[in-house]
Amino acid sequence: QFRSANIDGGEMLGPQADMGKGWWGKLYEESGRGMLVKEGGEKFVKENDWNEYVIEAVGPSVKIWLNGEKVVDYTDEKLSKKGLIAFQVHSGGPMEVRFKEIVFEVKGGK
Repeated sequence: QFRSANIDGGEMLGPQADMGKGWWGKLYEESGRGMLVKEGGEKFVKENDWNEYVIEAVGPSVKIWLNGEKVVDYTDEKLSKKGLIAFQVHSGGPMEVRFKEIVFEVKGGK
């Protein structure tokens, strides 16, 4: 989740860059309009290895790269331009999630 807001019940409202089987490289608006970019980047995923995910949000535009390949280039004036960053893990069976080398950069803006 990025540029998101807390809403009732512990939910978030805002864009999310999805990861996981069948979801890699898609852009979704949680608790909003749903799927914004349906084409995924599954073909660029390194199975059983680290995957580099880069999210660039500037003004109304969002670009996402998966392992160096641009998978999202989306512009929408309705998309939130500020908010929280969050990591979401879905409920279900046992799972392991790992993150490393997380870098946040804020350039200009407020």
